[in-house]
Amino acid sequence: MAGYLALRSMEGNAMQGGGAPGGDDDDHNKHEMLLAVQTGDEEKLSQALKHLSQKCMNHVFPHPVYATALHVATQNNSTELVEILLQAGADPNARDLRGKKYCPIHYAAHNGNLEILQALLKAGADPNIKEGEFGRTSLHILATRWKTNEDNFKACLDALLSCKKIKVDTLDSSKSSPLFMAATKSWEYMTRQLILKGASVDTAVGNKTTADIIRKKLPDLLETIDFSVIEKPQRCYSDELYDALMDGDLEVFRDILNEINKLEEKSKAYIASLLDEDHGEYTLLQYACDNGLADFVEELLKNGANPARIDDTSKMSPILYATRNGFHKIVEMLIRAMKERGELEKGALKLTDLRKETPLHKVVKREYPLQNEGVNYYRCLQILLDKKCYLDIDAQDEFDNTPLHYAVLCDDQSFVRILLLNGAHLGIRNKFGTLAITRIQPSVLEEVLNDCIKHRNNVADRDFEIILHYSMLAPAQASQQPETECLRFLSGSRKHRRLLRHPIIDTFLFLKWQRIRQYYFFNIFAYTAFLILLTAYVLIYHGTFVPPSEDTKQNNTDLSGSDNTTENLEVVREIFMENLAVKFVFKGLISLFALYIAVREGIQFFVSWKLYVSRLENWLEISIVLLTATLLFIPMGDKPLQSLSAWLVLFSWIEFILLLGRHPYLAVYITMFTTVTYNFLKFIIMFSFMIIAFSISFYLVFQVDDNFMTYHQSLLKTIAMTTGEIEYTELPLSTFPISSHLLFVLFVFLIVLVLMNLLNGLAVSDIQQIQQEAEIVSYSSRVELISYIESVFLASPIRRIVPGPITCCESGSDDCYLVSCLDSPNPVLKLLNWMGRRTLMFHSCLRDPYITVYPNRGSDRWHVCDCHSFHLKETQIEAAKDVVLEKEQAVANHRLSGLENRLEEVMTAITTLTDKVNKHVLCPSPQ
Repeated sequence: MAGYLALRSMEGNAMQGGGAPGGDDDDHNKHEMLLAVQTGDEEKLSQALKHLSQKCMNHVFPHPVYATALHVATQNNSTELVEILLQAGADPNARDLRGKKYCPIHYAAHNGNLEILQALLKAGADPNIKEGEFGRTSLHILATRWKTNEDNFKACLDALLSCKKIKVDTLDSSKSSPLFMAATKSWEYMTRQLILKGASVDTAVGNKTTADIIRKKLPDLLETIDFSVIEKPQRCYSDELYDALMDGDLEVFRDILNEINKLEEKSKAYIASLLDEDHGEYTLLQYACDNGLADFVEELLKNGANPARIDDTSKMSPILYATRNGFHKIVEMLIRAMKERGELEKGALKLTDLRKETPLHKVVKREYPLQNEGVNYYRCLQILLDKKCYLDIDAQDEFDNTPLHYAVLCDDQSFVRILLLNGAHLGIRNKFGTLAITRIQPSVLEEVLNDCIKHRNNVADRDFEIILHYSMLAPAQASQQPETECLRFLSGSRKHRRLLRHPIIDTFLFLKWQRIRQYYFFNIFAYTAFLILLTAYVLIYHGTFVPPSEDTKQNNTDLSGSDNTTENLEVVREIFMENLAVKFVFKGLISLFALYIAVREGIQFFVSWKLYVSRLENWLEISIVLLTATLLFIPMGDKPLQSLSAWLVLFSWIEFILLLGRHPYLAVYITMFTTVTYNFLKFIIMFSFMIIAFSISFYLVFQVDDNFMTYHQSLLKTIAMTTGEIEYTELPLSTFPISSHLLFVLFVFLIVLVLMNLLNGLAVSDIQQIQQEAEIVSYSSRVELISYIESVFLASPIRRIVPGPITCCESGSDDCYLVSCLDSPNPVLKLLNWMGRRTLMFHSCLRDPYITVYPNRGSDRWHVCDCHSFHLKETQIEAAKDVVLEKEQAVANHRLSGLENRLEEVMTAITTLTDKVNKHVLCPSPQ
């Protein structure tokens, strides 16, 4: 499973911010910015910042930095660089992605750098912001650093306490205040200043209050403080709410909320900002959603907490936390709140975390045990899909995995079914080239396909409709991508290929074939013309070879003795050979068609060179192109030219047979031929060593015969004898009478009788199996042919050379004409785009991914799509109707079973009641 998805840690791939559309230039400038900050080069930094947007300024660099440029400059105490970055718009409150998730102000406090701290505060840094590990503020961090360079830390403390927004009683995750930590460290100056600022001495950690610690560590301090001049601190409602939330004390939480709402001087915006305040790793709502605190979530949403608030560091939102844990009640509340606030229309359900995972990814991954209270991932999935108009059901994460890729990993594939029925696309590959369909069980896929066949009205009515839905085969958005990716997998999978006969796939392939067949016939026409011209050229110009040793007179005598037909052919041949213009036309036409073949093969190579070189037929086509070019343009002697022509003609006609075999109706026969050939070769290669052994033995005992004079002659003769050409009487058996007879008998038994009959039996077995699967073979061939044509037009190397969308019409519709493409500024690309769109069904021909047929209307049961009208086959309509009837029968059986169970329960109840009545009558109670 890990290898299938190659999941990596979130930190290893965390990338925040991101570049502008500049691409490589932005990456270069960001790298230059980082290098300048690391080396302290102010001039280089200023130069890099001129070419970067503010969004790129806050880019979090990946391993090993995991921080922004401002973090690096602050950590390195580079005051000038910090000021340059802040002036350029760097965010002083951004977090890094290291373990503690520090902000720049935390590094400044940690280093005791007063100048950087003041620059950050001036630029808007929040003095109360918490780091992500222990929830500590800058005051907490100062309290832990008192031992080193105390004067700098005193100055930093004074700078922080001079801020009007400073909160001196903020608690960290262990409920320690800065005053408690300072007193524990015996830092008298900080303890005194915090008390004078209004820090409470009554906060407790465990069973000890801050006052107890002060009396123990600094016994004379409290007596020296004039409490009359102590500032009254601002009450920190947000921290109080967070403490109550962590304690799970709902009553206290509600009391604090009520107290906040009673403050007349506080606006609703202030209260909302209070509830959405960052507490290090979480906001209040995010913490409640991550821990399944449904009652707290309800209170927070009721009081105005933002259900779509995103954490700037982890990019997590409340809905992502809730769906990750499977808390269905919280998911329902969040979606309701987001709908009321209009967040769904803004794409709240499409938000992703650092791994680019959506709420739908989180649900289908089912990372946490189902035994936990309130966890129901299936219900969460249903709630999300109820709002599927606001979802991207085929959203891809950082590895291009869709929710369907994760759903298929679980043994329980109920999620797969519901995703497919809601339009999840089967043809999307992840970064590793894996389709989700490869893990779907055939039975589950068949159920889904059955559910894709809907109907209206009674089966016997004239207006009975069958609606065939293709949503699982259709991409979610219009794109010029192949539509048969998943069908190619079905075709090559032994477990799944039977599903090619299903009415949904059968009719889709039929419609696709109607759409794409003109390209197949054009290819056949072009190759047929090439083959006829090539064969004629070879027979006319290289059809006769005159060995140098032969006498011309003898040749003329032989010619005069031939029949009239041969004489006529020779006369015609002589005429063509004497006419150089005809030869030039021949060469030109053959070259043109050979160029067409070369371009076609080049496109296939660029589409997928690994797949291309793995197919033997492609090497055959390359050989044809190269041999044709050699024959036409490279001068050579008559003898090698004659031999080359022989091979070229053979290869060309074999390729013609293979091209014809791609037609669905001829695929069975070519499959028989190729399968038997492949199995024969495997079998013969395995037993070829026995034939080689006999050829050596015959060479040794039959050398007196002309056919066995050399070893290669012996090998050829032995191969011929294997096919039955034994010629027993011509073998020199008398030279070695015993050995030769025994070898011959053994050869006849092992090779002629056993081996040859095994080969014949193997061929018969293969043919029978292919005939039994003839229908599936035909479907598989159609899938391969359609996929082949799609690959030529939809993944052309021209599209890689010329980036950006290529549309034939401004609207991108299919209603484009060839003339308009040729008149466009770039006719080659426009024509290619036009031809590519003509191969697509969805979003061009079928605007909606379904068709409707009327089985009971006789000749009127047709369907009209946006391109043309067509008739489905009788067998296809009947197959779809059979599926509908089977579903109706299954529903009826289920209802009948339910009625039988209920009837049985009623009869049991009646029997029980009868027994009680009889017992009461027979044994009346005493008066």
